[in-house]
Amino acid sequence: MKLLVLLSVVGGVICNWENWWTYDGISGPAYWGLINPAWTMCNKGRRQSPINLDPSYLYYDSRLKQVNVDKQLVSGRITNTGQSLVFRVEDGQLAINISGGPLAYKYQFQEMYFHWAGDDETGSEHTINNQPFPAEVQIYGFNTQLYSNLSVAREFPGGVVAISVLVKIKDGGRRNEQSLEQIISFLPEVTYRGGSKRVGMVSLSSILPNTDEYITYEGSTTFPGCWETTTWIVFNKPIYISHHDLQQFRRLRQGDRLHEKAPLGNNLRPQQPLNNRALRTNIALPAQKVGNPDCADPSTLLNYQQSAWVNSVVLPSN
Repeated sequence: MKLLVLLSVVGGVICNWENWWTYDGISGPAYWGLINPAWTMCNKGRRQSPINLDPSYLYYDSRLKQVNVDKQLVSGRITNTGQSLVFRVEDGQLAINISGGPLAYKYQFQEMYFHWAGDDETGSEHTINNQPFPAEVQIYGFNTQLYSNLSVAREFPGGVVAISVLVKIKDGGRRNEQSLEQIISFLPEVTYRGGSKRVGMVSLSSILPNTDEYITYEGSTTFPGCWETTTWIVFNKPIYISHHDLQQFRRLRQGDRLHEKAPLGNNLRPQQPLNNRALRTNIALPAQKVGNPDCADPSTLLNYQQSAWVNSVVLPSN
């Protein structure tokens, strides 16, 4: 019955997919793969994101090197899409390239998505050992050596890189770099759906945490159409914003000025099963080899001491 209602409603908006999907109700994540045939991976895919990063499933891969991100500045626009807050780089600028790490190609930064909730505990899409964070910043880039733009690249293997930056709350003292503060300062100007504001001179590298350690896996975009062409890089340290900054995000609305609707937050796709995918990391911590230590290959799966690894990721004090 729900499906019949859904299909009848969608018939009137079939040409406007980008405005139709939501994070709840009959246009929410459970129905993304039904309301648009091009988004079928949202319901049928086996390499979907986001996921829980379980320390007991990590592989240590000594081949994983440092992730390189260009340091030049770019300008772009932050937009309240009614589903999320998105920063998109303007055309015609020097590219911010992302390379190294698990990547075989060079990728160009294009979009940045912000995820948060109505409370201080559950605003991230990815979790570590089932522990969520107050918010998450997701940075998307496209493979410039094979594809012309992000819209094309996300349709093909190896097309997309996504960097996850987990966010914690810290009041007082230095919290984050100027570029993120600059974006937050413009949020009152994009309170309602369709609101857009130009933000100049953003440094992507300054928004990233100060660490070379990360976890990587093969997954999808966390929004429709859930394309399974994405290499995820989840950094091993969070960045910090104040409680006041997080409240600025919570003031954003899903609707326009006349029809505000609900708050924009809680823009979180439910977590997806791992389905035997590899979780690789360059974090070298004490470990115990699985099986007989006399016959184990050093490159095989390592059973990380969970308490040590979780403390290093989830519980940093500064």
